[in-house]
Amino acid sequence: MNRHEDAAEAARMVAFAMARRKAPARSGEYARLVQRFDTEPDFAQVVRKVAQGFELTVLEVHPLTGLVLGTTPETDFAVSVSDLVPQTADRPLYLLAQLAIAAMAFPRPEDLDDDEHVGRISVKQVDEEVRGLASTIERRLAQTGEDIDPPTDQPGLEGLWRAYLRRNATGKTQTDRVPRSSTRALVKKAFTHLESHGFVRKLSDEDAGIYVTNVKYRLQVRDQAARDMLEELAVLGVAALPAGGAPDQAPPDDHLSSAAAPVTDLFS
Repeated sequence: MNRHEDAAEAARMVAFAMARRKAPARSGEYARLVQRFDTEPDFAQVVRKVAQGFELTVLEVHPLTGLVLGTTPETDFAVSVSDLVPQTADRPLYLLAQLAIAAMAFPRPEDLDDDEHVGRISVKQVDEEVRGLASTIERRLAQTGEDIDPPTDQPGLEGLWRAYLRRNATGKTQTDRVPRSSTRALVKKAFTHLESHGFVRKLSDEDAGIYVTNVKYRLQVRDQAARDMLEELAVLGVAALPAGGAPDQAPPDDHLSSAAAPVTDLFS
């Protein structure tokens, strides 16, 4: 192929990556382009340059997921995990739910580098884990007598742990539906957003919904999503970044995965 044809094919590959639910297994053309990327260094460089033109970065190319793109602050293209959190007053709690999903899907730092690792978690598990952590923090503060009231200069500020506990886990409306304000509904919506953009796949309705992760989600969490969400929570003033400002610097005894951000730090 000449350079113009290579450019066209590279742009086509980037277009596949930006489209929802596109994968090499569903498209012979996409699979061929992935093979070209893996076997032709010059073509791979053209793909990276095309992505750069859209202010995107190439995180990885995988035979199952295809081309995985990362966003930059300037780009208007592609979708990262943090982009899926709605711009509402509940955004901090949605960010928290997304971080909890990531932490439970990848309980060990090495899981984020393992192509074979598949996280399998449910809405119920995530809600119970976050609620349990929040309750532990509440008991610890009560025992130590620490001041847990909002700062006098920021009376509207509330710790995430307290905001989460203040909501019911489930419940029913008059139409026999789970209230939108419940934490179970909040976690469910977080999973639904991930599923709609091809980051997870639903297996069953058991435990309010069981989902499995894929390579695309793993790479987003590893390279971008957890850091972006932590930084936004810090800017909002409702959570503090771990020491050093990076999500991979959690204490070694934190069982919620140092790579996906220590969820316990988000409640303080």
